[in-house]
Amino acid sequence: MEVKILEFGKTKNGETVFSYILKNSFLEAEILNYGGVIRSLKMPNKNGEWEEIILNYKTIEEYENDKNHFACITGRVAGRTKNAILKIDEEVYELEKNNGKNNLHGGSNAIDKKIWNAKVKCLDDKSVLLTLKYFSPHLEEGFPGNVNFKVNYLLKENNLEIEYFGESDRSTYINLTNHAYFNLTGDFSNIKNETLKLDIQGYGKVNEETLPVKFEENDNFIEPNMETKLEDIFNSKHEQVKIVGQGIDHPFILNESKEYVGTLKDKESGRVMKFKTNQPVVVIYTGNFLEEKHTGICFETQDYPDIFNFMPEKVKIYNKEEKYYQKTVFTFEIEK
Repeated sequence: MEVKILEFGKTKNGETVFSYILKNSFLEAEILNYGGVIRSLKMPNKNGEWEEIILNYKTIEEYENDKNHFACITGRVAGRTKNAILKIDEEVYELEKNNGKNNLHGGSNAIDKKIWNAKVKCLDDKSVLLTLKYFSPHLEEGFPGNVNFKVNYLLKENNLEIEYFGESDRSTYINLTNHAYFNLTGDFSNIKNETLKLDIQGYGKVNEETLPVKFEENDNFIEPNMETKLEDIFNSKHEQVKIVGQGIDHPFILNESKEYVGTLKDKESGRVMKFKTNQPVVVIYTGNFLEEKHTGICFETQDYPDIFNFMPEKVKIYNKEEKYYQKTVFTFEIEK
């Protein structure tokens, strides 16, 4: 196990950003204390060549100006909140309208733009734990509650485990995720030849604002538990593919399982990425509006997006008694 701590740069406010490089014989992860960004994730291909498998930037300035949320901790509430309104216990909280009429990913100066306190600890020769902590004051970006956040990144053999914790002093809503864009090719080329397999009940149909409006079990969008080539989705004439820029930008409702609920494969490189989570949903986004379209795919494991409007009966409110917790495990393998 190798651990390095390096200075990555300084923010426009003069804050020092550090990168934490964690490496074992399976994976190498570089994580910033700025927004908990996974700046780099490397693994070998079937020929033993180590290559980058997530989209990233080279400088802190690029991350400060990033509108694509590259591999950051996303929240306080991931996804779009309709009309930027959060209503909790009859209190109405007005959020920033940073995506048309809606709030997106907690606002333009949310927790992905903050410096987190970091601590790293080697557990054994194949495992290392990086713990990040951030205190978000009441009404930061409009959200209620003084909240202590903690995120654990555990590199363990061929797994990257992410745990999210939140403790609030008053009623609030929390929905965190990571926004990494995976590309298993190793050369950042188009992901069209990669295949996707999901263990799902169905998905949320979205409107022109990419807000979920209706649960749909199956209408030939993505067949559950079947390998689907991404190119076939990109070329589809399905209404929901067209509405989000010819790709995927949808919440998929997962089957409850302790096993893996999603698999991404790149047959050329032999790389395989699987994930499992305690969350009910994965929002998948195929980079339809990136500068280089379809060069990455996000698996945003989380609670239901825009839950107060889409699935209000499933809302979980967090407070002094009810703590927020989320866990997702990404597992990386090679098929030769």
